[in-house]
Amino acid sequence: MQLNPFEIKAEISHIYDELKGIKDVQNYDVHYRILDIQEDKNIVVKLLFKEISNENQNLTKFLLQRYCPEDELIEKLWNIIKNNLSSNQAKIFALDLLRDIDTNWTYDECNKYLDNPDEFVESDTKRILDNAIVNPEVQIDFLDFLNSLAENDQVILLNSFAKDYSKDELANMLIPVFLSMPDTEAGKTALELLGDTKSQLAYHALNDSLQIADDSLKSSINRNLSKLKLAGIREDNTYNFYKELLKFSKPYKFCITYPDGHGNQAIIVSRITDNGKIQFIAIVIDDYKGIKDCFGFNDISQFECNAIIERFYKGQRAIEIEPQIMRWILLNAEKISKKIPYEYVCWKNLLMDIEPKEISLDYKVKHLSENEFEDILKYDFTDFWFLDSEYSDEFEDFLELTKQTPSEDFDKIIDENINKIFFNSEEKVWTERILNCAILKHLSDDEESAQNLYSLYNDKKLIKEFFKNIVRKSIYEYYFSIKDEKRVKSIEDMWVNA
Repeated sequence: MQLNPFEIKAEISHIYDELKGIKDVQNYDVHYRILDIQEDKNIVVKLLFKEISNENQNLTKFLLQRYCPEDELIEKLWNIIKNNLSSNQAKIFALDLLRDIDTNWTYDECNKYLDNPDEFVESDTKRILDNAIVNPEVQIDFLDFLNSLAENDQVILLNSFAKDYSKDELANMLIPVFLSMPDTEAGKTALELLGDTKSQLAYHALNDSLQIADDSLKSSINRNLSKLKLAGIREDNTYNFYKELLKFSKPYKFCITYPDGHGNQAIIVSRITDNGKIQFIAIVIDDYKGIKDCFGFNDISQFECNAIIERFYKGQRAIEIEPQIMRWILLNAEKISKKIPYEYVCWKNLLMDIEPKEISLDYKVKHLSENEFEDILKYDFTDFWFLDSEYSDEFEDFLELTKQTPSEDFDKIIDENINKIFFNSEEKVWTERILNCAILKHLSDDEESAQNLYSLYNDKKLIKEFFKNIVRKSIYEYYFSIKDEKRVKSIEDMWVNA
């Protein structure tokens, strides 16, 4: 069973939960069998390095040694030691693990490196800040480091940066701090410092943030925008800035899935550099919270990229679309996000030279025949359109009601409760999801399906019938999952085989 990177990430979290407090982790092979069979161990290793701060360090060390070749692991650990953005905790972890796998090391030598970290810094902070503008992984390393500090230390670090640096290289580090944690002291400090950067990047970010910020922050954002304007930053030249910065690469593959029953869509965007390397970003969005998760690799081969894409989608229908349209989709997801993951804030810089292109449908709305409506119910993406047992309080209450109701009366209680399950805001989300799918069918050159979905989107009465069908499927899936064979058979006789 080959997992996509998000599933690997979830599996690693599950292992840490299951082995919490366990010291003899080498005796629990059964927990590692899913990771063991993954063909691409590079992704596993990359994600394990994110667990350095996990309290179960024995497990982290064990898994890194299990999945990373020794020479490669030693090199990666040295990189942590030599990186002046690595936290002291990360350096201690790296040095301790080096001692275990390299017989030339002793604790005395390790302590020497910790006492004199400057001797092992390959480049100064200025060069790191410059590199972060073109390499999101460096930017994310800084955010990881910042998040490892106590809140007061976060503020001290940001203020110390502001004393020594300014303009774009500083703004580039402050922007994700503000956008990903606007309600923290570090986020508020970053906002105030952005107003003093005299940076066009700051101007662009603060302008955009007004669309998604809480009302409590808008006066502070406007005040710092005014400071930038007084400093002479009055035009948003970010597009031209990134166009020049990204001129040595071009868009490669841009893919998206249809939304599932929770509105989740898996997105991959990538660029190919002049030397044939791929900058790869994976994003998950949904139509409730916008940008949900994101990770990326700054330098992989085309073969690795294609292999990851294949595993990422794993049989799901994915559509390759124009970069300009994908940018529009992502901007819409940003607008409904209350809190944006800092990984996304960093990686989205690779898309800043792409002008968004809005898609609108101009089909003539038609009256759908019974057969056309039945066809919609069989569209491939609708296989995932059902509500699970924990979908919402309203649906949980409804499932309890079904347990007290004979199967032959299910349609009756569906009619009586459909407006409770699909209350106003829920109905709106699902209706817009239908339009979303109509657009994706259009982009797939399936014009007949696109027009049918667009007509359904504009037919409130028929949409209600569509929702009822979703509830029927959800009831079936629920009783199938709990292995209630009697209920399953009666439902099949009533709704499937009738």
